[in-house]
Amino acid sequence: MNKQLATEVIAWHTNNGGYCQVQEQKFHALRLLHEAAELCLACGSTGMDIAIACIDEVGKHIERHGPNPVVIPVAIDEEIADVAILLEVFAFYAAASIDDAVKGKLDVLHKREWNVDEHGVLWRKKETA
Repeated sequence: MNKQLATEVIAWHTNNGGYCQVQEQKFHALRLLHEAAELCLACGSTGMDIAIACIDEVGKHIERHGPNPVVIPVAIDEEIADVAILLEVFAFYAAASIDDAVKGKLDVLHKREWNVDEHGVLWRKKETA
């Protein structure tokens, strides 16, 4: 994503009350997992496919670092790189432009109402009937 567009994304997030303290990063990563699951489902994966992938990753983490939660700053950078690289590869094979998709989605997001949780994560307001 180009730098100007990334700045627009962060402005949308903070203008809607979003924030992220260092000790709260895990909640933003979990929010990302929600969207990754939606992408998998949009491509035809099943809930079981997603659950198995998550269980595999948790198993690898436990083997390397033990069962207790631990923050590993160097691993955060490495995993962000993995996500960014794989998103670029996926977009290429899906014939999608990440920048065009983000621009279009930002237009939609600006029209929605948002709730910010106690960790600074944005969630779309539920529509009531």
